[in-house]
Amino acid sequence: MHTRAILISAVLAAAHGGCKQIDCGDGTVERDGQCQPANETVGNAMCGPFTMLQGDKCVPMFPPTECDPGTTSPDVDPATGVTTCVGTGGGGCSAAFACTAPAAGKQTICGQLYDFENDQKFAAAGATGAKCAAVTTDGPCSLNIKAYDAIAFGTNPATAVPLATGEVYIDDCGRYRVPEITVPSGPFIGLGIDDAMMGPNGTTNTVGVAIPKQASMATKDFDAWIVKKTTTDQWVASGAPPLSGGYYVNVFRAHRVGPDLQAGVQSSRGGNPNLSNDYYFTAGQTMRQTIAPTATTTGANGTVLISNAAVSEGPTYAGTGAIPAECVWESHAGASLPNIVFIQLFRPQNAVAQTCTL
Repeated sequence: MHTRAILISAVLAAAHGGCKQIDCGDGTVERDGQCQPANETVGNAMCGPFTMLQGDKCVPMFPPTECDPGTTSPDVDPATGVTTCVGTGGGGCSAAFACTAPAAGKQTICGQLYDFENDQKFAAAGATGAKCAAVTTDGPCSLNIKAYDAIAFGTNPATAVPLATGEVYIDDCGRYRVPEITVPSGPFIGLGIDDAMMGPNGTTNTVGVAIPKQASMATKDFDAWIVKKTTTDQWVASGAPPLSGGYYVNVFRAHRVGPDLQAGVQSSRGGNPNLSNDYYFTAGQTMRQTIAPTATTTGANGTVLISNAAVSEGPTYAGTGAIPAECVWESHAGASLPNIVFIQLFRPQNAVAQTCTL
């Protein structure tokens, strides 16, 4: 009888040690054999912004944002994941402008159009932010924008085939969105900007800009330009070669981010000066109007026109001067294409084993 009692006690002890005997009520969870409040913080873990502890998990404080598809577009901040509903029309030129993430594998490019002569936003008189509904004879609503494989376009624009995109958006403020671009095989996407007349006799000459491809990304705040015939006529009259040979335009920005322009830069080609093909503007001129035939560095507008450039040379164009030794100018490939103004921004970057703080 004594032996049987010992065996029963052993079985009960084993059952107690191997099975969970605590049934915690609502709002509590079992921790280390005890019922504790479900929202009690344990350890040093903290929930991120807009989340809260529920049980032993961090969960969203608010339901997912849903935008009204008829009047807004979702704009997701990639850094925080926060979604902002941005109006799709009206609100004035200072209102937020939606640049919605594309479908997987596609790219969307959004930004503002500027008049290259004066760097002012290219907007219609009395602009309200309304989407262009019909083609006009001047202003942003006279334009169209097409996406290309930038290398194919730079090699031969006559045979380059536009990339498939969603519906291109332009409003009377000069803001644009080229959505759902089918990314090319090459490393860059080019945007071709022109008007319904095509060529130099309408609102603008044909203008090209290029940007690295980034599949599944929305590229925001990408500046683009129009260049009027009256502008290029001033260049030719003051010493530039004819537009018929094309211009590869280098614009040197003083900082890694921001619009400030850099004077005192000499364009380089393969690490050497390129003076026989370079055309700089008058030193103190902030607008882009008058070529100074004897100038050898950029003036206040940070700009140089280059003739006889070819994509086949590779990323051989850069600049020298005007920045600290720990910085170097970016290098890019470019092309001078007949009757086309191809515009490329150059910014300072880290020199080898250095940190550029500009």
